Amino acid sequence: MDFLPVPNGIDYLSEVVARFARPDAEVSPRDLKYAVLHLQAATEVLVKARLQIEHWSLVVKDVSKCTKEKYDRGEFESATVAESMRRLADMVGVPVGKADREAVEELAKLRNRLQHWGLQETVALVEKRAASVLDFLMRFVDEHLLPALGDEQVTAMQAEMDAVRRGVRDIGTFVEARRTRLRDELKAFANTTVQCPSCHEWALVVKQEDSRCFFCPRAWENSEHLAYAYAETFETMSIEDHVSSGDCPECWTGALIVGVRTAAAPGQPIDMCFNCTEVFTGLRLCSCLAYFVPQGGEDICRRCWDMHLELNGMA
Repeated sequence: MDFLPVPNGIDYLSEVVARFARPDAEVSPRDLKYAVLHLQAATEVLVKARLQIEHWSLVVKDVSKCTKEKYDRGEFESATVAESMRRLADMVGVPVGKADREAVEELAKLRNRLQHWGLQETVALVEKRAASVLDFLMRFVDEHLLPALGDEQVTAMQAEMDAVRRGVRDIGTFVEARRTRLRDELKAFANTTVQCPSCHEWALVVKQEDSRCFFCPRAWENSEHLAYAYAETFETMSIEDHVSSGDCPECWTGALIVGVRTAAAPGQPIDMCFNCTEVFTGLRLCSCLAYFVPQGGEDICRRCWDMHLELNGMA
């Protein structure tokens, strides 16, 4: 057997997703039981893996009773999950919100009751608590654990992590938990929040640099690639459909989308550039198939007008 901490934790997550990512009617009490047990194990392993990356002593309950040699042999008592979460925030600097900390603590109580005393609880409650922890773990892995690993390790786990992400999208309780949290977090960015071409959630915040979906999470460094993906996925009209240059009237990049729907007003499409985030009113299509904003009732864009003046000796 060869299960290093991070691959081991991801393997536990795969088991959780396999038991949850199916129609509700097919999720059995046994599925819930093992999903809870595996999710608790995944939480403990992955959080401690991040502590270990910082320093091995952060994993040990009482470092005064442990040496590096004993640690390497596994001859030590590790810190509790609650203590590990505290160290994650206080000693590593990973932000851990109160809601996430409480969700992990509640899952630990649920797991202890389930494993040692038996558990009589509603399926909905178990799913809700598990979904909240799964939401935290996916954010934690993507934002704070994988970036701390080497490229080779991340590449080796990419296929399994992609499978976990796909499965997570099928888990109704997880989706709802994440939607509820993001609805409040992204309220201030509603005017530039659109549906994500990857997961179709209203969680993609368009920025001048590094637009990112807060649900999947997928990031786009290239605004033109994002504009093309959005137009193709949601069958809207893009400047790319008409001309190869695709210039935005403001920043001259091929990232203008005509008919963007934002979280602020989904029923009122707007015209917005995915590069400079400029919103245009009154766009018109020139005979050269470039969009422009008329300044004084013009019928053609500025470049065509300049060319007209030059050809007629009026420049």
